[in-house]
Amino acid sequence: MKYIIHGDDLTSSRKYLEVLKNKYQESITLEGERLNLENFSEVALNSSLFLKKTVIIIENYSGSEKIFEVSTLHDVVFWWSKTIIKIPKVDKIVLFKNQQAYGIFKFADTVGLKQEKTSLLLLNGLFEERVPPEKIISILTRQFKLITQVLDGSIDKVSKSDFVRNKIESQAKDWNLKKIHGALTLLFLTDIKIKKGEVKPVSALTFLTHQLCS
Repeated sequence: MKYIIHGDDLTSSRKYLEVLKNKYQESITLEGERLNLENFSEVALNSSLFLKKTVIIIENYSGSEKIFEVSTLHDVVFWWSKTIIKIPKVDKIVLFKNQQAYGIFKFADTVGLKQEKTSLLLLNGLFEERVPPEKIISILTRQFKLITQVLDGSIDKVSKSDFVRNKIESQAKDWNLKKIHGALTLLFLTDIKIKKGEVKPVSALTFLTHQLCS
């Protein structure tokens, strides 16, 4: 049995790995970044190495894909601390996606599109998840810098992904450089006021979102 566990929700991913590991009597963890086929085969095919039900755990493997074709006497878990794009054929694949990360990027996109109602709903979700105010301001600042690159004619610098470039280009239609400058000024002033304790983060970010989307 071969498993792939990946994704950027490391807390859930590690918890799942520990639960899986506890189903075995023995486990061995190999450092994937230094592992080669020869070393793996020595462990995977060694019947005398483990006399009990054993699982081999390989973390952040970066070598040849031929490793997934190697027959083994033990179950093997390939674990990555990120989402992998090209997924080899194995018996079971488990993805742990960081929903908080998805939510905050979706929030930034809706602000870029000036969708106030949706933006405020997503912002409330971020409040419930206790996302730090500085992280929300940081992601919005990043979003407006990406839009600026489109307005400056430097869309190729936005991303290598066509999907991302098209998304930001669509948002840029509702902005110009003067509006972007005003938005970045609002973000800066809001950040300062929150850090100085002059305003409450929830009310300040809610008002900020309203201003950015209007």
